Amino acid sequence: MNELSKKALFDPAVKKKAASFPEEPGVYLMKDSSGEIIYVGKATSLKKRVLSYFRKNNQDAKTSILVSRIADIDFIITSSEIEALLLENNLIKKHRPRFNVRLKDDKRYPFIGVTLDEDYPRLVYTRRVFGKTNRFFGPYVDARAAKNMIELINTVFKLKTCRRELPLRKGERPCINHQIQKCSGVCTGLISAEEYRSIIANAVKFLEGGTGAIIEDLNSKMKSYSGKMEYEKAASIRDIIQDIQAVNETQRVETNITGDIDYIEALPEGDELIAVIFEFRGGNLLGKKISVFENASLAEVSDVMRLFMLDYYGKGDVPGRIVTTRPVADRVIIESFLTERSSRRVRISPPASANDRGVSEMVIKNAKQILADRKANSSEGNYPAAAAELMEVLGLDRPPVEIVCFDISNLQGTNSVASMSCFRDGKPFKSGYRRFKIRGYEGANDPGMIHEAVSRRVQHLVNEDIEPPDIMVIDGGITQLTRALEAVSNFDINIKVISIAKRFEELYYDPAVEPIRLPESSPALRVIQMVRDEAHRFAITYHRKLRAKAFTSSELDTIPGITEKKKGLLFGSFHSVEAIKNAELDELLKVKGLGKAAAEAVYRFFNGD
Repeated sequence: MNELSKKALFDPAVKKKAASFPEEPGVYLMKDSSGEIIYVGKATSLKKRVLSYFRKNNQDAKTSILVSRIADIDFIITSSEIEALLLENNLIKKHRPRFNVRLKDDKRYPFIGVTLDEDYPRLVYTRRVFGKTNRFFGPYVDARAAKNMIELINTVFKLKTCRRELPLRKGERPCINHQIQKCSGVCTGLISAEEYRSIIANAVKFLEGGTGAIIEDLNSKMKSYSGKMEYEKAASIRDIIQDIQAVNETQRVETNITGDIDYIEALPEGDELIAVIFEFRGGNLLGKKISVFENASLAEVSDVMRLFMLDYYGKGDVPGRIVTTRPVADRVIIESFLTERSSRRVRISPPASANDRGVSEMVIKNAKQILADRKANSSEGNYPAAAAELMEVLGLDRPPVEIVCFDISNLQGTNSVASMSCFRDGKPFKSGYRRFKIRGYEGANDPGMIHEAVSRRVQHLVNEDIEPPDIMVIDGGITQLTRALEAVSNFDINIKVISIAKRFEELYYDPAVEPIRLPESSPALRVIQMVRDEAHRFAITYHRKLRAKAFTSSELDTIPGITEKKKGLLFGSFHSVEAIKNAELDELLKVKGLGKAAAEAVYRFFNGD
């Protein structure tokens, strides 16, 4: 019998304990027989709310399952409903109960982080939240937009982007960013640590959308510097003001929106729900942000919206208006909390004008597109269907668990490398990735290189008695597949080898047989494409690393006494081997940290005794 259709059973002792609960606001914690917290809820009256779970006419299928697993219930009394809401939210984050809807840690969506725990903070692009004192903005729907915003703010405010510890050591030079005037040069002492912190504070305000307050603050500082006849600093502040005003113009969207408003829409899909936020500050669209919730099928959308409001606005900037077509549970309480937190009246309301409705429709349209993209790109959610399809079309004995893919990267036959990505159950298995420097081929010979890489990998599997992958994918057509099959045939091992040709995304499994062409909507094709794309990315990354190493390796490596550090000092001053070759001895002697003996050795090497 399906678990959802079973009759709800519960321990009478649990119901008896619930009957003794006080009729006060608070939070209740339901536990299973192992003592694990499986559900956290809030109540205006603890006694009435908890007892309602044990009434048969108040039980849907999901509640029945929850109640059947309750072995004990505890409670915490709070002084108010809003305190109960906040405590519930914190306990859900802490314990992550299996029956609660909760915010999902979805690393597909990036944050902009401000590393306030550093002495000289930086803006960073990240997919994880770290540090107790750091600030994070996001997560953003568009990764490119987040990166562009970081680059924009770094350029406008001339922030430190390097990881170097300050102050610099004696003889250590500023990085290239300062030399090309993209950094304020806090490392050189041009501005103090306090002045730099004030710049960071304005960068944070910019991310919050408070450009009016920033410009007012900057104008005050510009006048102060001018009064002290520090005209270079005053000019720098003036440039920042002009850049911010220019950015404001580019951020303005034709929506006739004024003031600070957030437009939020929530769309459920299976067990997930996404909340998409368009943030307007002073009429400017700051960005599109997203929150993803899991276990969403266990709650009403209005409850998820309540959870979202508390989590999102409990730690970030709060606008004067929040517009949504979705109902919000405990709306009045949340409005009161946000009003108190932001020191201005906050209203949560449905669209009130044609302009509001137009923006809300735009948010809904974006949310639907995001859901479609998530569904198309979800290897985890669609993998059972993909595995079943792959088993059928490739004639496998069982659904595949591990899939690997080989790809070749070279530039006109130089620094040739092969990469192998590895997916398990439709997800990247990073510890299974491998990289191979090609040894047997000098020119561009992709099929031969595939033969070498596959041979080396299969040899390792055989030598170490490692379970082979279920499917080995080769990036290429018939020729690459043929050479890969030759390599595998040299060993007593059973691996299904296929290739995917880029032109029509066809799957080859036998050089003598027509390829398989799966529909674009095929889950199996999507998984193969993802494994292939990841192998390509991994190969390109490794190839770039080798090219960079080859670029920096040069005749300098053959000069006795020239270490990697001294090479770095030379390139930092002259930027190319050609410039170092043409440098006079007195120019080489001026390179801080190089030393007289090394400078003379370099000069002698290129110019003779």
